[in-house]
Amino acid sequence: MENEELSISKESEEYLEAIYRLEEKTGSARTMELARKLKVAPGSVTNTIESLERRGLITHKPYKGVKLTEKGRKLALEVLRRHRLAERLLMDVLRLDWSQVHDAACKLEHAITKDIIKPLEKALKHPKTCPHGNPIPTACGGIIEEKSEPLVNLNPNERGIIVKITEEKSDILQHLSTLGIMLGVPVEVEQKAPFDGPVTIKVGDVSHTLEHKFASVINVRRIRRMELRLTELRDGESGIITSIKASQGRGWGGRRAGRGWGLKKRLEDMGLTPGTRITVVKSAPFRGPLEVYARGSRLAIGKGMAERIFVEAKR
Repeated sequence: MENEELSISKESEEYLEAIYRLEEKTGSARTMELARKLKVAPGSVTNTIESLERRGLITHKPYKGVKLTEKGRKLALEVLRRHRLAERLLMDVLRLDWSQVHDAACKLEHAITKDIIKPLEKALKHPKTCPHGNPIPTACGGIIEEKSEPLVNLNPNERGIIVKITEEKSDILQHLSTLGIMLGVPVEVEQKAPFDGPVTIKVGDVSHTLEHKFASVINVRRIRRMELRLTELRDGESGIITSIKASQGRGWGGRRAGRGWGLKKRLEDMGLTPGTRITVVKSAPFRGPLEVYARGSRLAIGKGMAERIFVEAKR
C-alpha cells in the first residue's frame, strides 16, 4: 500500500479529492461535473477515470457516475486532510484572506508529506476545521464535525449560527464576506421564495437577499429558543425580555403583591420592557448585583429584581 500511495500522481490526487467532494454533495460524481470542477476537457476526464478504476480506487457506472472505493476514499481523505491544514497555515500563519486560501492550498497540498504533516498540525494547535468551517479529517481518516444543515432548510423567522461554507470558490467567499456572512455569525431567515428562489436573511440589523446558489452553500446550527431568568445568563450572553413577573403573594391587595407590581413598574421605568434586548456584562458573586447593557446604557440590577426578568435566550 505504501508504494501505491507514493505512486499516486498530483493529477490523481486532485481527481480523488474532487470525486469525494461531489460524492458528499450529491451521492456520486458525474464526468461532466468533474470536468467543470477540475476545469479540464471531458475527454481527459474519461481517460483518468479509466486509470483510477483499473487501480481499484473508484467504480464507474455509465449514466450513474463515479464513486470512490474504500481504498480510494482513504486516499481522498488524506489529500483533503493536507488541503485543509494547508488552508489553516495560509490563513492563520501567513494571514491570507479566507477567500484566497482554497486556490493556494490546492497547490500546496501536494508538497505536504507524511513526515511534516504531524509537526504542521501540532504547530497549528490541532485545528478541527478549515477556515470555512469544513472538518479536517483525522490521521486515521475520521470525520468529526458539528451538526448543521443548509440555511435554505430554515423557515421564515427561524434563526441559525453559521457553521460552515461548503463551496470554497473565491468569488462566492468574497461576496459572502462583503455581506458580513462569516463563521459564527447569527442569521435569521425573513423570506423564502418558492422553487429555489432567493432567500432574504437578516445579519445583525441589515437584511440581504441571496440567490439560492449562495444560500445553499451556507450551513447553520439552528438556534433553539428558550425562556430563562436573567440571572441564568452568563457574562456576555444576551436575550430578549419576554416578561417581568410580579412576586406571588397574598393577593392583589396584599403587601407582597403590591411590592411585586411596584418592582415591575420600576423596571419598566428603567426601559426594561418586553421586547428589549439585554446583555449581562458582569454578574457579581453570591447575591451581588448584575451589571447589564440595554437601550444604550449600562445598569446595575439587584439579584432579586433580576430574578423576575425573563428573557428569550439563544444557546
